[in-house]
Amino acid sequence: MAKKISQAEVWKTLRRFYGYIFPYGWQLALILLLLIGFSVLQLLNPKIFGRVIDLAAHPENPGNWHRIVVLLVWFAIVQIVRTIVLLARNFLMQRVGMRVTCDMRIAVFSHLQKLSLRFYEGRHTGKIVSRVTEDTASAHQLVTGASVNLLGDLLTIVFVLVVLVRQNLSLALVTYAILPFFIVNYLWHRRRMRFESRRHRRNWDKVVSFLNERISSNRLVKAFAAESREIDSFRGRIEDDYLHYNQVVWRNTLLSTGAELLTGFGTLAVLAYGSWLAFGHHGGFTVGDLVAFWMYLTYLYAPIIRLVESSAVIQRAVVALEKIFVLLDTQPHIPDNDQKPSLPRLAGRIEFQAVSFAYRPGQEIIRNVDFTVASGALIALVGPSGGGKSTLISLLARFYDPTGGRILVDCLDIAAHNSHSLRSQIGIVMQDNILFSGTIAENLKYGRVDATEAEMIEAAKAANAHEFIAKLPQGYRSAVGERGVQLSGGQRQRLAIARVLLKDPRILIFDEATSALDTHSERLIQQATERVMKGRTSLVIAHRLSTVVNADQIIVLRGGAIIERGTHAQLLAQGGLYRELYQLQFASAAPA
Repeated sequence: MAKKISQAEVWKTLRRFYGYIFPYGWQLALILLLLIGFSVLQLLNPKIFGRVIDLAAHPENPGNWHRIVVLLVWFAIVQIVRTIVLLARNFLMQRVGMRVTCDMRIAVFSHLQKLSLRFYEGRHTGKIVSRVTEDTASAHQLVTGASVNLLGDLLTIVFVLVVLVRQNLSLALVTYAILPFFIVNYLWHRRRMRFESRRHRRNWDKVVSFLNERISSNRLVKAFAAESREIDSFRGRIEDDYLHYNQVVWRNTLLSTGAELLTGFGTLAVLAYGSWLAFGHHGGFTVGDLVAFWMYLTYLYAPIIRLVESSAVIQRAVVALEKIFVLLDTQPHIPDNDQKPSLPRLAGRIEFQAVSFAYRPGQEIIRNVDFTVASGALIALVGPSGGGKSTLISLLARFYDPTGGRILVDCLDIAAHNSHSLRSQIGIVMQDNILFSGTIAENLKYGRVDATEAEMIEAAKAANAHEFIAKLPQGYRSAVGERGVQLSGGQRQRLAIARVLLKDPRILIFDEATSALDTHSERLIQQATERVMKGRTSLVIAHRLSTVVNADQIIVLRGGAIIERGTHAQLLAQGGLYRELYQLQFASAAPA
């Protein structure tokens, strides 16, 4: 259930949002001047209109027609100037609104880049995307459709209230007597509206997350012939959203229709009393004065109704802003380290000193791990699934920080240095490598955008990728599709190796890079990895024999602890877990 928040918290959220608007102060000042000008020009219409009616009511006066013509000319001038002011106001308002929205989107995306992997592992992608897209769009509506219009309508209301008193004090008091009921109507629905908007928003986030997940996993859905089940599930979620949205709409409808009803009764009271005044000419009150007063009344009630409707927009925007600011206030699990010194160019020596790690307190998955990797050495990590191999790699890349112990590179503690300077010198090739939609060239240069064409081709040749790239219709300018869907698994893997090689890292990590490939693709990738690893410190999570036999050291992990270490021959001679894994998994691949 959505949590209720106080009005003070709402204002705190709005004040924080207005911090994104203040940089555009001169545009806001100009918009304010245009708002005032528009309101003043608008108030001239009833005065001119009422005067024309009074003059037209006495056609026997020969000079009246000339006065009417002059008034009509002034009326036309007012309309032209009013239109120009309105055009300028709306253009500036939309421009500032979109600029603020872009600033917020950049701020949210920039903050997302700073957050640790642990943040993403606990959240649906759809919800995160919704913060950047839909919630910031609500902020745009707050600028263009609520805040500025709210200010303009408030100015109009104040001006009209003053003018009504000048028109006729007693009739103005009748009008004022209706206004408290508008306030009561608004306050009655406001809190309920915010609560219902927040509940609808939360449910919609779930719909977006479901949609994002199912579309990105459509291959799995089809593989299990689960289309009908997914349609039914989506229909149920949409129906829930429909019910929640209807509650929001119903609340908005009650609010606006209540205001409309009060407007009708207010107009009725003014017309009744105003007609009596005009009929008896009390205080010189004429029919033209009544028409002018009635027109001023429309300028009063129409902004009040818009204020009520703007309240719904503001409530929805506040809910969206709350979610944005919660995200912006989320701190990375690895603290911001921009102020920490950068690592120098590394030689590649790695030390794990009594390293332990737990995703949750009291549930360690790495326990007191110690090992050293000499610069330029090849280390293989093997062991049963869940033994902690990939976690060690993540700790080395500082996707997470150890909960105990420390990790050194070239005798420098990585936790005491800028993580960006560490990762810029590490190249990671994963089992399921991600390619972005775009061209092959764009993907290869992702880690080094300033690479030359010749360097890119050289890296592709070293990764055994150039041959298949050259056969494509557009070569290196060929599109790979979303996540590289237009390429085979082996081709994607070779591109990933080329991408890492072009980055020229000092430390290489291969996370079971060939486990899901056919024999031919594995052979090509094995040849590429052997070339790439020369002169670099390399850590390989081994699934097959290829990189294990020639490793300088093999570390066997089970249950998050090192249980064996040594060369291939040494571990076979020990007759422990490694030999058992070798016989079960690697014997058929062993060289004759």
